[in-house]
Amino acid sequence: MRLATCSLRILPPIFFTHAATGWLALLGLAVPLAIYLWNRRPGRVVRVGSVRWLEAAANQRLRNIKPEQLLLFLLRTAVLGLLALAVAEPLRLLPVPPRRGQVLLAPGVGSTDLGPVRPVLDSLRRRGYELRQLSATRLVGAARPWAAVGLGDTTKVAPAQLAADTTFAPALNLWNTVQLAADSLPGRPLVVVAPLNVSGFRGTRPALPATVRWLPLLPRDSSRWPVAAWQPGPDSLVVLVAAGSESAINYQVARLRRPALGQPLPGSWGEGQIKLTSKNELVVTENGRRRVLPVLTRAPRWHLTYDAAHAASARVLAAALRAIGPVLPLRPRLKVSAELPAPTDSLDWLFWLREAPLPARWTTDATVRTWQEAPAPARNFTTGFQPVAGPDVLSIAHLDTLDQPGALTVWPTAAGRPLLSWQPPGRYRLHSRLDATWSTLVDSPELPALLLPLLLAESPAAFQPDSRQLALSQLRGPVAAEVVAVSPTVPRQPLAPWLVLGAGILFLVERLVASRRAAGTSPTLSPPLP
Repeated sequence: MRLATCSLRILPPIFFTHAATGWLALLGLAVPLAIYLWNRRPGRVVRVGSVRWLEAAANQRLRNIKPEQLLLFLLRTAVLGLLALAVAEPLRLLPVPPRRGQVLLAPGVGSTDLGPVRPVLDSLRRRGYELRQLSATRLVGAARPWAAVGLGDTTKVAPAQLAADTTFAPALNLWNTVQLAADSLPGRPLVVVAPLNVSGFRGTRPALPATVRWLPLLPRDSSRWPVAAWQPGPDSLVVLVAAGSESAINYQVARLRRPALGQPLPGSWGEGQIKLTSKNELVVTENGRRRVLPVLTRAPRWHLTYDAAHAASARVLAAALRAIGPVLPLRPRLKVSAELPAPTDSLDWLFWLREAPLPARWTTDATVRTWQEAPAPARNFTTGFQPVAGPDVLSIAHLDTLDQPGALTVWPTAAGRPLLSWQPPGRYRLHSRLDATWSTLVDSPELPALLLPLLLAESPAAFQPDSRQLALSQLRGPVAAEVVAVSPTVPRQPLAPWLVLGAGILFLVERLVASRRAAGTSPTLSPPLP
């Protein structure tokens, strides 16, 4: 026996936004129905003379239903019915489009950087993945053709070049950028293609969805960037250069002859360039980003003052500052004392570890950068902080959660609160303490490396092309909980405009039929009385 099978096409479901209002509007159908039934009642017969001979014909005419009357009734009923449906606002549910996977390219990644991972990307392309590009200044962009990276059919579509992010801004923080992309593309598999340089990750790793995967690119052999510059003599410059590799950062001192104004400094600076733009200022350009590097003419002066409540933090901070001193070409003059600094002191840094507020003398001086700790008592706020290059998460037991208007977060915690904030022109505030009872930051060997960029840069947003590599274990951090209570958005098509348009067309037809019926009806003259 041969069985015949057939497939039924199921129409998309339709539901009404205001069903009760639509049912009430349907009561308007009683109006044309009442008019129609009223017109069918036979008229009253009045016998006047010879009109009695017309009685049989009149009754027969009234008993018949004329086609024009039935057609008008149906048209008027249809108009009111469509308007009632439009008031109910019907919506048609369209089929949900498939959730295609996304390949996210980090800014600055070009076609030449994708050579080692090109077979993996081609496999993702054949599986239906879309190509998008991340940016430091905007959200994830629209899907790009695979021809932009030399994959797929490049004969029909011109291989459009990837947009280069040349904004003069700090380095991209891939933690925040990937989190924004995951929020804007929920429920889709995401493959992030990026180098795992330390300079591309700042702060604590956020909780990313389990659908985010990383495809690391091969790192460069090394990178070099200037950290600080001094002028020991009228014709010489000393530049402290950081050389980063996959495992560590080494600091070197480069002694150069002072060039003329507007001329670049001789030497190898990787892909960057350094120019002397003024007497006491260097401009560093790296990957389209620029930053100003001041030229120091004397050894920096640091003063650390503390009281009894901050004595433990003072010991830890003083040890970290002394560890930084030998790295610098000009050893800073550090003074650690329980006494207050003199108002006439010329300082570059003031570490104020006291319960008393900072004096106005140092608050109003824009040339002095200050460091303060959280006052007592602080809130019990258990969270964590993980340095980018550190393997362990540091625990924070007490945290000052007082908001500071205009402050920027330098060290974010796992809870999203700032551990260290910066407020122009140079006011740093540690929202905890370097005390074992407050945090385990005192035991971290990364503390001097965390402080060094802050002590040398004018602002914490300085771009440093650190080429140290993150371990893959640091990418597998906390996983964001999947939201199951909210159903995925289903495409919907409103049908009310089409119903109103149909009602308007039927109303015009009804008026046309009614006018023709009125024009075709002629008055009948009764015969004269005998």
